[in-house]
Amino acid sequence: MRPTTSFRLLPAALIAAALLAAGAGLPAHAEKADRGKPLVVESDGSQSATVDLKTKLTTISGHVVVTQGTLQIKADRIEVREGTPGRYQANALGSSAQSATFRQKRDRVDEFVEAEAERIEYDGAAEKVRFVGNAKLRVVRPSGPPDEANAAVITYDQRSDTIVFEGGPPATPGESPGRARLVFIPRGADQAASEPSK
Repeated sequence: MRPTTSFRLLPAALIAAALLAAGAGLPAHAEKADRGKPLVVESDGSQSATVDLKTKLTTISGHVVVTQGTLQIKADRIEVREGTPGRYQANALGSSAQSATFRQKRDRVDEFVEAEAERIEYDGAAEKVRFVGNAKLRVVRPSGPPDEANAAVITYDQRSDTIVFEGGPPATPGESPGRARLVFIPRGADQAASEPSK
């Protein structure tokens, strides 16, 4: 079992006082209860974590996991900054062998948004998550296959309940621009009728 280092990100005044206590869906809203939960960062104990109290920037490397309620981001390296008091921005970078990943429960029973990309940009204050580079997003339900999408860049705006898909530039000059691809799986009428209307 791999040793881990844990960090609980607190408002800047508490960070300075405690020096971090030595330990950071598709159309539907993310779990609302997550917003009030602490942001917790864990990493492989053999790797490094650096806290710059002046700039409020924490950099963590080595199998990093960020959680906030049901929200979970995993990456090889994550930078966390306290943008406004109590609200955090996190940039997660995957490795050549493994993309950065994201998972969060939707504000529905047993539904999750899952995504992966070369880079994940999480903005807690704006309630947006941006997936950059080879982005893949899925809405997973308890039964049946998930709805899924692929694009160069996917932006998930939790507050306005929208997702934007961008195809991106061509891989080589002269080729067609990258394409966004969305796959929606039909569901039974009984399942659709049981979902709350908006």
